[in-house]
Amino acid sequence: MFQGALVTLISLALYFSSLLGGEMPPARRSALPPASQVAESDADSSLGVVTGNVVVVYDAIGSRKSIAELRRGDYVEILKRDGSWYQVRLSSGEVGYVTAFTVMPANRQFPERQTPYTVLGYYVSDSRLPSLPSLRANDDVLTAISPWTWEVTAAGDLVASFDTQDIGAALRYAGERGLRTYALIHNTALDTKGRGNFSSALAHQLLSNPTARRRLVHNILEVLKDWGMSGVHIDFEMVRPSDRDHLNAFVRELYEVLHPVGFEVTIAVPSKTRELPNDSWSGAFDYAFLSRYADQIMLMTYDEHWSGGTPGPIASISWVEDVIRYALSAGVPRHKIILGIANYGYDWPRYGEGRAVTYQTAMNIAERYSVPVLWDSQAKVPYIRYGDGRQIWFENRQSLSYKLELVQKYQLGGISLWRLGQEDPGSWNVIRDMLGSP
Repeated sequence: MFQGALVTLISLALYFSSLLGGEMPPARRSALPPASQVAESDADSSLGVVTGNVVVVYDAIGSRKSIAELRRGDYVEILKRDGSWYQVRLSSGEVGYVTAFTVMPANRQFPERQTPYTVLGYYVSDSRLPSLPSLRANDDVLTAISPWTWEVTAAGDLVASFDTQDIGAALRYAGERGLRTYALIHNTALDTKGRGNFSSALAHQLLSNPTARRRLVHNILEVLKDWGMSGVHIDFEMVRPSDRDHLNAFVRELYEVLHPVGFEVTIAVPSKTRELPNDSWSGAFDYAFLSRYADQIMLMTYDEHWSGGTPGPIASISWVEDVIRYALSAGVPRHKIILGIANYGYDWPRYGEGRAVTYQTAMNIAERYSVPVLWDSQAKVPYIRYGDGRQIWFENRQSLSYKLELVQKYQLGGISLWRLGQEDPGSWNVIRDMLGSP
């Protein structure tokens, strides 16, 4: 799925003072991407093609007054470049401004990607563990990225939660190579200790309020139009089972607004092997209903064992297959199922809570303690024992290959990798060999 069609790329010109809602404030010029992110050769072409699904033309730079909306494939005349904006002339003769990431000179168009599988990478701005190097090294096999971008408020507003320079570079790079881009919308909030966690209270306040839901749908639509993205990825977690109908209503309302104008709707859902309507983790997620109003369903097939529980596989092969079977039995079309792949592990002490680790951290610990990487032949996952009873369970290229066999066996839509920058580098050749490069 998600084949073809150029993807556009975000214009960070519209940061909206970090807050989006209702009548949105003017763009802050301080949040514009550096002019160097717009290729100098762009200015030499007078004919431009729109690469965003829907692109807004403004009467002036930074203005919120729209004079027209363009669709992917429309042509405009590029008159000049002004920083991160193009001044363009429309077929009607009107002159306006579009962000430079949403229009590409016609002589620089990229071919459409043709691949039977989605390979989506979640992208996070993190200077300590950047995602950009992984994106650049593997753009031949990736088909889409979903950057961690906006958090919601109870009123239905959107608050930017990302590094504008990093996300701007990533999305322009992705778009130049024909990858699709999805704005990731999440319900995290600061807890009493100042840590960002998924909030059931926030989700309830938002989803149970029809006015707030409508406001959020409007704001998501405006974000996608202004930034020229392919669609939205909803990552609401810890939603209360009592909010199941409210979540269904929101996704339906979102789909009914976005789909008619060409935007895609995708959603991450907790893994489950049977229906548990009162379960605090998965009870709110109605697989069958959500799949009717989403282009893709990302199964979060990881955290079978989590940091706060007992040590064990992050995603044993039998458990992953059980989740797939349940999703299919619940009525999710197989081509809409995207299998979640963990690019991380947990390091558990003998007693107490574990901590998240990357593949490379696990390898470094094995080397430091001179211990082997062990293999659980039943779960088809690696693990390490070291120190005073510590255990690390994680994922690597070998465990990935077994999961990709399930993608092939059940003819699923593809995979989503949480997240770029944490993975075993050897995983990419496994993906190339088993799912094929676009």
